Amino acid sequence: MYQSDGQPCRVLDDLSCSIYANETVSVVGASGVGKTTFLHIIGTLERPTKGRILHFGQDVFSWSDQRLSWFRNQEVGFVFQFHHLLPEFTAVENVMMPCLVAREKASVARERAMALLEFLGLEQKARENVKYLSGGEQQRVALARALVRDPSLILADEPTGNLDEKSGEKVVDLIFKMKERFSATVIIVTHNLNLARRADRCIGLKGGRAWELHKERLADFVMEKAA
Repeated sequence: MYQSDGQPCRVLDDLSCSIYANETVSVVGASGVGKTTFLHIIGTLERPTKGRILHFGQDVFSWSDQRLSWFRNQEVGFVFQFHHLLPEFTAVENVMMPCLVAREKASVARERAMALLEFLGLEQKARENVKYLSGGEQQRVALARALVRDPSLILADEPTGNLDEKSGEKVVDLIFKMKERFSATVIIVTHNLNLARRADRCIGLKGGRAWELHKERLADFVMEKAA
């Protein structure tokens, strides 16, 4: 719940859904319906005003802030539309950051980061400042950073939203490829219906609730919300 002009604004209301291990789930819905809020709550970046988020049966918001920070660093990888890379650092330094936050040795962090950048075809760009990379390259760096701690859960918020079609398709292919490599659970918020259909399951947000969608109904669902 948020405050809008001093009045309470309920974004998600009585929402209930289950996400299963090692599956890919796409989340669709109109702008402003709460997709990013939904993702942030699952990733414990935001707290719900009520309700629970259960991770393998454990209520994560009953944990201390310290344990939540550990959970985010160890178990969750975030991929955002706007990268959120640190522009003053190189590609490999950006990928290393979650490891350094977890107090891994710099040599170990660098080795892990370089292995991922090589896998993603960025070994020649590893020592370049990220502000000089293309949008697609920056998103691949962000993907490597999200995966460097071997997370069990990957949360992607409009990962192709700022990319051209060719770069977007490459990033999507890499997300699914990395999902298989890491045996991770992936939740993708997207307006791209072709991307949404590639997921194992599709969830639509409407009226503050989550609705299980048949893939052939995705376009109809989005058009209903736009009308």
